[in-house]
Amino acid sequence: MNKSFKGGIILIIAGVFLLLNQFGIIPGQAFLFLLALGFIATYALLGGRKEYGNVGFLIPGTVLLSIATYASVSGSSAYENISPAFFFLGLSTSFLAVFLVHTYWFKGLDHGDRFWPVYPAGGLLLLAGIIGLSTSQNWIEHLGMINYLWIIALIAVGSWMIISSIKRNKEV
Repeated sequence: MNKSFKGGIILIIAGVFLLLNQFGIIPGQAFLFLLALGFIATYALLGGRKEYGNVGFLIPGTVLLSIATYASVSGSSAYENISPAFFFLGLSTSFLAVFLVHTYWFKGLDHGDRFWPVYPAGGLLLLAGIIGLSTSQNWIEHLGMINYLWIIALIAVGSWMIISSIKRNKEV
């Protein structure tokens, strides 16, 4: 099967799912799960890691899976008061999954093309932590920790830059 044929099948399946959702046969959360699994299946169907461009199907698949999971959990009566921080934690995890499943394995790419999913994952994780601290009952007590976290982050990034610079000079 060529890519055009596979793409046609994917569009037909997506159209059928959208039509079933419009008629109310597939409810919203189930539709999100099906859509996410459809993107992930498309990623696998088109060859997964065989081509770098296939990541365009994996990204929406993992992000939609994260959103669907949060919607399902927050909609259940057991987790009515779930923190919004978990939404951003899930999004962070989805970008980390893109890195671990796809971009990590392309050894011939430059640093930016290979490690780009780590940066949104880190930013979303930081945002989840900030939201988590701000929504906790005693968030003012945790405010003092931010002073230390910034210092630790600066030291960690500086150390990483020095180590990577040393490694690059040894390779040359």
